[in-house]
Amino acid sequence: MLTPIGPRPALAVARGARPWGGLAALLACTLLAACNKTAAPQQPAAVTQKANETFAAIAAACTEFLAARQPEVAPVTSATPVPPASANMEDGAAKDGINGGINGASTATWAKTGFSAAQVVAEITPTESAVTPFVGKLVVKDNEARATAPTQAEVQAIILAPAHLLANRTHTFIYSFDGQQWRWQNGQRLNKTPGQNDAMAALTQAEVSASGPKGFAGCLPR
Repeated sequence: MLTPIGPRPALAVARGARPWGGLAALLACTLLAACNKTAAPQQPAAVTQKANETFAAIAAACTEFLAARQPEVAPVTSATPVPPASANMEDGAAKDGINGGINGASTATWAKTGFSAAQVVAEITPTESAVTPFVGKLVVKDNEARATAPTQAEVQAIILAPAHLLANRTHTFIYSFDGQQWRWQNGQRLNKTPGQNDAMAALTQAEVSASGPKGFAGCLPR
């Protein structure tokens, strides 16, 4: 309910006109505009430019960091996932000791893990907050591949190929901009592994800040 705010001077109205209809329409439009905010407040040009330029730099650094990743060789543990044995079938028989061995009896003790070139897509969205006028999102897509072998020398000699695919991965990183700099807020990973259900997992900043090939240190603001 609207509370009257006092008498108003009389308005000259033409014969046959409906003054309250026009006033009601104007009032309705005003209320609608106040309740239905479809656009964020316009930010100063300098703030918008800084947000765009600095986030573009984060995306570029992230892309460069991921492109420089090299395969990692390490001993197999109980937590080391490997592709299905059929991933390395030759003439109907699995390679003994590599990715499962014959009949799935693994003799592998070393694993080689690598990642494809990553596709990095950046997006900036204005907000209605004066504290964080912009939020940013990086979507990073890549593939993880892994091969195993009985010895370190053997696994080191393996060239990772599509047959070694372990999972298609999509990472989503969220950032906030306070008018001066970007800050990482949260992240998640979606794994699509052949023959398994899709798996979604939250990522901690410690996981993201890891400098090795499994980390995303280059995707954090500097």
